[in-house]
Amino acid sequence: MKLLGALLILMGTSSIGFITAQKIILRPKQLQQLKTALEMLKTEIDYGITPLPIAFEKLANNLATPISDIFLTAKENIGAGQVAQVAWENAVSIHISKLALVKKDQEMLLEIGYNLGNSNSSDQIRHLNLAQEKINHLYQEAVKEEEEKVKLWRYCGVLIGLLIVIIIV
Repeated sequence: MKLLGALLILMGTSSIGFITAQKIILRPKQLQQLKTALEMLKTEIDYGITPLPIAFEKLANNLATPISDIFLTAKENIGAGQVAQVAWENAVSIHISKLALVKKDQEMLLEIGYNLGNSNSSDQIRHLNLAQEKINHLYQEAVKEEEEKVKLWRYCGVLIGLLIVIIIV
């Protein structure tokens, strides 16, 4: 019975460590997808002169979930009569829990919508370029954090479980 309890404690704490490490690994990947999405959106706005709902649909079809879900929901929200900024904010708030982004990443994601559809294409491109620069900075931070913390979380989960087992037994 003690062995079963010790095994469950060890598995539980190890799982917590591995899940936390996985979120740290996903963050740079999702930021990279956002960077790609903004580049594609700039192309659609600047060269394709594509309306936002159609551009969002194209992006949703070319990106992986959960990033694609944001663009698809924003497209649906615009179709339901919401202005682009509100549609974007609502889409982000619906899908933010599925992302492995930290608070400052989430704030940056919301900032993208502030100028969508509010001005001419060159002004929107300028704002998207600024957002891309912010994403680049956040991406570099995320990669550095991944290098520093993934092994730490994995080892801590296992070691804390072993410590609890030793104390209990």
